[in-house]
Amino acid sequence: MVLILSIPSVIALMHKGFFPTHDFIYVARISEMFKALGDGQFPVRWVAGFRYGDPTFNFYAPLPYYLGTLVHALGLGFLDTSKVLFGTSFILSSLAMYLLGKELFGKWGGFIASMLYLYAPYRSIDVYVRGTLNEAWAFVFFPLIFLYFIKLAKKPLPSYIAFLSISLAGLFFTHNVMTVLFIPFFGLFILYSIIASKFDKRLIINTILSAALGIGLASTFLLPAFLEKKFVQTSYLTAGYFDFAGHFVAVRQWFNSPWGYGASLWGPVDDMSFQVGVIQWILIAFTVVLWGYKKIIKKSRGENTLVPVLIILFVGSLFLQHNLSTFLWKTFPILAYTQFPWRFLAISVFFAAIIGAYVISKIKNPKTAYLLVFIILASLLFINIKYFKPKEYYLDSIDAHYMGNAVLSKDDKIPKDYLPIWVKVIKADRIGDPNVTSGVISTSDYEVNSRSAGFTAKAEKSGKIEIPVTYFPGWQAYIDGKRVDINDPSERGLIVVDIPEGDHSVNLRLGNTPIRTIGDMLTIISLFVILFLFQKKYKFLSPLLK
Repeated sequence: MVLILSIPSVIALMHKGFFPTHDFIYVARISEMFKALGDGQFPVRWVAGFRYGDPTFNFYAPLPYYLGTLVHALGLGFLDTSKVLFGTSFILSSLAMYLLGKELFGKWGGFIASMLYLYAPYRSIDVYVRGTLNEAWAFVFFPLIFLYFIKLAKKPLPSYIAFLSISLAGLFFTHNVMTVLFIPFFGLFILYSIIASKFDKRLIINTILSAALGIGLASTFLLPAFLEKKFVQTSYLTAGYFDFAGHFVAVRQWFNSPWGYGASLWGPVDDMSFQVGVIQWILIAFTVVLWGYKKIIKKSRGENTLVPVLIILFVGSLFLQHNLSTFLWKTFPILAYTQFPWRFLAISVFFAAIIGAYVISKIKNPKTAYLLVFIILASLLFINIKYFKPKEYYLDSIDAHYMGNAVLSKDDKIPKDYLPIWVKVIKADRIGDPNVTSGVISTSDYEVNSRSAGFTAKAEKSGKIEIPVTYFPGWQAYIDGKRVDINDPSERGLIVVDIPEGDHSVNLRLGNTPIRTIGDMLTIISLFVILFLFQKKYKFLSPLLK
């Protein structure tokens, strides 16, 4: 039933043509990921099509784009692939929340939680307004992480450790910012659970092991993303429009925020909505009243502290969106990379869905429960389904409008999020072939892809050549098969090499840095440990471990 009732959220994605969103670079990222894998690069870190190449996937979480290459390989174009990815994120997140809600509040609780999670207005904003592919996929992993931690707390099975590790790694591989926002809330929930268990040593050890394996599994991405960040110009991430101080949410916007397809503006008046959801608020209010009545007035022993803890976490996620939390944003500089405080709405939506499901779990009469589920679902769809569509469609859209040299060579079309620090000038005449800066040299047969470049050079007089590949640690230069030093990059940040007199074969190859190598090794080791944990339950994996 969850699958069937998820269909209205994706109907707009089945429409002919494509739709405008704040961001559309995700289409090009899928394309570049596909090309990089075709070039034999794995894990993918470098893309060749952005400017003169840049380390996009060394820093930008790659999982949705790996999935996109699988979808594209089935024969779909990149625009249709994007639609499939968005639609799949809706469906999988609702299924994941159903499993979590069912674990906490039974079958009907899981059903209500999944629908509250799926049909929150902010979920539509991510897809049909902002076009944030990675954030849309982060919603899949929030419930899975809580689900397997709760299962692990109840029963310390090795398979639950493995599933929790994979779920954590899934989030790490999916969205950097959502990881930063989500983990503190998850950490507080872990702390609550450990205290509630009276500091059960097994739970503490298993939680630490799960976290270590999750980090280890994602190390091929996490280590370079954090330790090589010094090599990119991160100032673009927090400057000007992206300064968090201009994007706090006013209290009234959580309750009554007019729908729009525009941008987040400075101040309390915006062209997009930041509402939590009418039905979500109503059910939260009912939950507060019902839990309070049963716990305080009726003094029911069956009412544990889970509900108030979830409410506290929900309120905390709202507080961090309000300007009263400015002191926290200044105390923890990493929050500045969030750019928009209202991104915490993703966390609010998550907790609101769980809290709202509590009410249905307290209805003992089946007929009353069915009636209440019907009323909630009908009201939810009646109020929110109108948001789950784009502003308009471009019926003439084709892949080429969103990718390729004609688009990606324009500087204003490409984010500067991970521009290497050696790039001093970006608005210069574009070069397509090696550029001789000194000496008397001719070049021919220049070829480039995401992991190598090469050409033939004939030097009547030795000199220097600027190769149209952005310098970044890991690139190595070879002349006639022998490795040579790379000079200081040019103002455009491009690789420069010395060419001696004579005829030569010049090649560039993308290699690993020690940090990337260590990350790759940790991922492989963690994968084998996880397979070992699974093997204890799923014996068919035994041949993989021999």
